[in-house]
Amino acid sequence: MSGPGRRVIHHESCWIPTGGADLTLDQVLRELARPGSEACAACEARHLPRS
Repeated sequence: MSGPGRRVIHHESCWIPTGGADLTLDQVLRELARPGSEACAACEARHLPRS
């Protein structure tokens, strides 16, 4: 569940509907490095590299 200041990053194949914007890989990696951002635990985003 998302809250203020928290952002969950999903892979395009994720089954959880998000209605979010499409990001490039570089944008995703930058976002995951920000406090309050995390990869979705239910989809392929959990396999993205961490910085």
